[in-house]
Amino acid sequence: MQIRVYPYFAFENAKAAIEYYQEVFGATDVYRLTPKPEQAKQFGLPDDTDLESMTMHAVFTILGNKFECADAFGHGGAPSNQISVMLDVNSEDPESVAAADAFYAKIEASDTVNITMPYAEQFWGGKMGHFVDKYGVNWMLHSSPWSTFKN
Repeated sequence: MQIRVYPYFAFENAKAAIEYYQEVFGATDVYRLTPKPEQAKQFGLPDDTDLESMTMHAVFTILGNKFECADAFGHGGAPSNQISVMLDVNSEDPESVAAADAFYAKIEASDTVNITMPYAEQFWGGKMGHFVDKYGVNWMLHSSPWSTFKN
């Protein structure tokens, strides 16, 4: 079976959110699609809407993981504390470990991220951290040896 799961966020302003993730999370590989006038009519947007500021669909990458998003188009977009996005790092790969450490240092330096659990060694032998971004999205950064886990 070939199936993938991608987190898909709805933001009041996805363009601004993407810029935030680029600055604070180091997001790369950004693709952003704005609505055309005929699509704006489908969404019920006024004729004078600045379509270039709106996002119908977007993709970006954080630590090699793909994330997708769009504007909420008035349908809310409030995050849930029930769900966290976990970035899982293979601690046996030095390049991945270095990327995770650099990522966390960038997060830690930001005044727009609330760190609720510092990224540190845990009792189970891995490293774990938890933080909430300025949009209320819960994130976990986890590192452990992948060779010890079976899929």
